[in-house]
Amino acid sequence: MSLSSGTPVRRLFAGILFVPLTLGCSLLALVSGLFDRSGDVVVAIARWWSRVVLGAAGVELRVRYHAALDPAKPYVFMSNHLSSIDIWAMFVGISVPFRFIAKKQLGQIPLFGWAMKAGRFIFIDRQNAASARRSIDEAAARIRNGCSVVMYPEGTRSRDGRLLPFKKGGFHLAMSSGVEIVPVAIRGTRELMPAGALFVRAGVAELEVGAPIATKDVPVEARAALMARVRGSIASMLGQDAGAEPAASVEDA
Repeated sequence: MSLSSGTPVRRLFAGILFVPLTLGCSLLALVSGLFDRSGDVVVAIARWWSRVVLGAAGVELRVRYHAALDPAKPYVFMSNHLSSIDIWAMFVGISVPFRFIAKKQLGQIPLFGWAMKAGRFIFIDRQNAASARRSIDEAAARIRNGCSVVMYPEGTRSRDGRLLPFKKGGFHLAMSSGVEIVPVAIRGTRELMPAGALFVRAGVAELEVGAPIATKDVPVEARAALMARVRGSIASMLGQDAGAEPAASVEDA
């Protein structure tokens, strides 16, 4: 049997490998949490896990930066969202350490969710407005202390590849912490792993990192303009019209 790129056998091999690899890395992350309270070791493990998963599936990730990032500075990365592959692509393609902002339910998954907690990822309860605000405030404090974060301002995956309306929570977070927003465009991942697919197809995915956009001293009344600018940057990298207006919920991060 051949494991050549794109064959059903390779997809099956990558799918079978994924389960023990993920369990093993989750256990290793939990153990690392006993001596590393920063969570940095967990992030390093996650980067390695992502490279192995993409490599086993035959996914070539092409990364392009519009501007150099300062590894000593925190950022809020905002990306479009197409597929589960996006998570691995971000871990491999983003050069500075970061934490994902994720929905609370992910943190409740045995082993995997516990490993995320050991990595000090940030969880938001989207069903509870007061809890969501507290999580955003906590995230802002973490960012001011030097922790970069990644979030998907659409709030969910796009089924057709078009940008969905943006939520306000991430912009409230960036403005309250005063750090730059880095727009990120992901292309090709929806075709490699559509919603509901069990296996990753071999192929090319692209991650394009735009130039940072300042938020410091941006007044609240200018938030809509900031959202439009970030959305426009991502849309431009995707070759799309910026389209729909952002959604109106502060809590939906």
